[in-house]
Amino acid sequence: MFSIWQVIIYGMVFSSAMLIGYDSGYLNGVLGSSEFQHRYGVSADGGQTWYLTPRTRSLFSSLLVVGAVVGALAASVLTNRVGRKGSFLVVAIFYAVGVAVQAAGSAYAAFIMGRVFTGVGLGLVSVVTPGYLVEASSGKSRGRMIATYQQVLTLGNIMACAFSLGTSNLPGANNWRITVALQLVLALIVFIGALVAPESPVMLMHWGKPEQAAKSISLLRNQTAESEEVGVAMREIREWLDEQASVGKVNIVECFEGTNLRRTLIGSAMGLMQMLTGINFWFGYGTTFFQAAGIKNAYLVSLILALVNSVFTVPSIYLIEKIGRRACLFIGGCIMCLFQLVTGIVHSCIPHSIASNNMLIAGAVFFIAAYAGTWGPVGWTTMTEPYSARLRTPSTSVALVIYWVITWAVGFAVPYMVDSTAGDLGVNVAYVWVGTIAFALMWAFFCVPELAGLSTREVDMLFEQKIPAWRSKKWSKQLRTLNGVDATSDNSEKSVQSEALSQKQRCKQG
Repeated sequence: MFSIWQVIIYGMVFSSAMLIGYDSGYLNGVLGSSEFQHRYGVSADGGQTWYLTPRTRSLFSSLLVVGAVVGALAASVLTNRVGRKGSFLVVAIFYAVGVAVQAAGSAYAAFIMGRVFTGVGLGLVSVVTPGYLVEASSGKSRGRMIATYQQVLTLGNIMACAFSLGTSNLPGANNWRITVALQLVLALIVFIGALVAPESPVMLMHWGKPEQAAKSISLLRNQTAESEEVGVAMREIREWLDEQASVGKVNIVECFEGTNLRRTLIGSAMGLMQMLTGINFWFGYGTTFFQAAGIKNAYLVSLILALVNSVFTVPSIYLIEKIGRRACLFIGGCIMCLFQLVTGIVHSCIPHSIASNNMLIAGAVFFIAAYAGTWGPVGWTTMTEPYSARLRTPSTSVALVIYWVITWAVGFAVPYMVDSTAGDLGVNVAYVWVGTIAFALMWAFFCVPELAGLSTREVDMLFEQKIPAWRSKKWSKQLRTLNGVDATSDNSEKSVQSEALSQKQRCKQG
């Protein structure tokens, strides 16, 4: 049973997650609003029809990332000064200001500034929320909470698409302002939750407040301050902080030295490869793209894609460990590439036909399903998993900043590629995604090692021994065979490490 405190706390955390998911979907519908296009667009026929230029769509979509980069970079400094709790308050304020400016329907430049303010909140919350969730959860519940957090992200996207569909036929500016303004409710929940929720126990211990840290743990885990669970958690936090103090201050330059360079490059490049699959195109421009392709009920199609994304994220929790990271990337990438290719071929053979439009929708559905079950979760795992324990935080920050920059670049370029007034690729953009997905698959084969089932120390060994990515799975099996035990057994780690170290010495001698 959850206590009232836990309901408030996780309500705040998951509302912040919904903000991230909602943001990825709401602008998609807003850009398709005829009133919005009239307000911020241009007309080529004397005012009969209005449309948004590629420049406008690029700026409205991509400049959010400028704020997100600032927020992500500022998160570490801000957290050290005001804690996780204070950071949530700052997130809510920035987000609310940005949303209010956008919903006001003010000048062109003001809407862009609103997007930048929203981006700052988004960048902050994308760093603060997972950190708070990890520090607030017990070892037994952490995996479940992180999985739930990922699922809530997709629910936020569904909510955005659903409101875009529900308000699309309202008169005037209401057909987009309501969709934008709904984020104020989520920001308010985050703000109120941050006022009530306890500070992260790790931060309190870091600040030398053990009594408050114990009280925080008792509230977060619904235990008495004198319970054994709280005592164990306090000892774990104290040991972790002592370990961090013993290794000294981490220098970000270390991320690019020795074997750490390969790890950093893998995590950082993963964000680029995710964007090269074309996922940002479907969730950022899907509605307007379907409208331009002549598909009716474009808002409904976008909602269906959001639902598919949410549903197929669930099996990824099982697949990523059962069949491994590399298999997920290869299977998912091949499915995405195949359906993009078929979409392009059908359009080339019978353009602007009912069959072509149906194939466009079907291709998008299967693409999203394949991405949600493979490249989506594996991508985020790869951006956080390969690093050493010492450099995990700075390396993840480097990967996240690069991810946001790539997101901005792709978001800025896509409208110029597909718009009829610019590159005019239209549905033929599917061929572009075929090429970029094929490139991403080749990169995955040569660069992404299989890390499923490996402990942190075994991951270090893999990189220290410079095992090629395409041999990593065989290396892992040999490690298990030499040891003669199941890798998943908790009791096997010492013997695995002992045998692995011997193997390492033999490799050096050979």
